[in-house]
Amino acid sequence: MARLIGEKPELNESELIMYQFVMEELPDYICASFAPMIKSKTGNLRAEFDMILFIPHMGVYIFEINNIVGFQYVDGEYFYEYRNGRTEPCVESKRGTWAREQKYVAKHYLKSKFNISPLVYEINCFPQMRKGFVNKETIPPDFDLNHIITADDLRDGLYFFRRLIDCSIYEQQLHGIDYYEDLTDKDAHDMFYFWETGPWLAPRPERPPFAFLSYNRLNAEISKEIQTVLEDRGVYTWRAPKDVPLGKHYLPEEMDAIEGCDAFIILLSLSAQKSDEVRKEFEKAIELNKPILPIWVEEVDDSEINDYYKEKLTEYQYRVMPILDSQVIYEIAETVKSIKKENDKKHMNQ
Repeated sequence: MARLIGEKPELNESELIMYQFVMEELPDYICASFAPMIKSKTGNLRAEFDMILFIPHMGVYIFEINNIVGFQYVDGEYFYEYRNGRTEPCVESKRGTWAREQKYVAKHYLKSKFNISPLVYEINCFPQMRKGFVNKETIPPDFDLNHIITADDLRDGLYFFRRLIDCSIYEQQLHGIDYYEDLTDKDAHDMFYFWETGPWLAPRPERPPFAFLSYNRLNAEISKEIQTVLEDRGVYTWRAPKDVPLGKHYLPEEMDAIEGCDAFIILLSLSAQKSDEVRKEFEKAIELNKPILPIWVEEVDDSEINDYYKEKLTEYQYRVMPILDSQVIYEIAETVKSIKKENDKKHMNQ
């Protein structure tokens, strides 16, 4: 599934439809950012985007999401039509200067932060409007139904990708350009790792809070669930084998991730306490003086805890969560964020 780093903002009806589609239907290598405001480091230009998708080998897509179900054409004027029957005059198209500013800010940000220059496409999206029920006479001349996304295009991820490719050819001729090579998997991973979301006035760290998730393979399912929920709450969570790049050796990647993390979450169980790999990761975190957050993912009596963990975990408060518990997840997320904030303060004072 697609992953979103950062707090999910308040979304209108159309944005919520698009958010749910992206998070449920699109594959994980897509990096989605909703309603961010980013500012150019060399000027005053800034732009608010309803949604940004980072798609390896395709590019960066900026979505303008329109909260309308259709258009009306009355007495020579075009009107937006809402689900409750309300209408309002169509404002002047946001293309032109506004669209160029959006793309400029986005491209400058990507270049300055990640040193990449992928093609950036602007897409108009109408998640509540069905293309099949629209009379072409009611469509304002600014809009070409062949180059916008409607509810009909959200049938599944594959069809959506095909429509994105169609919509990419909007303001520029891409024939002869191999635009599938402009955003690599590494680029997407870097952006996913560092991307900033939320209101532009809110304090935003250089990267999101980062937790390492240590677990035994027999607890893989709950580890996936924990990762998903933590990332919905704005905490980047590293978990093998998912986050080990293709062709890389596990151990060096795991050690690097532990070294870079703000907190080390260890999922404990009868099987986990017998795992050499979990123990190696745990000892590395202790060696680096990382904050340890122990979570027992099954009910275990004291008599079943082996001597090693009984001794090592004496000083740590733990939680028991055999099934996903929103209160415990909230506590974990807020703890990692708090640790990140303290780390940032220390670095600033050095």
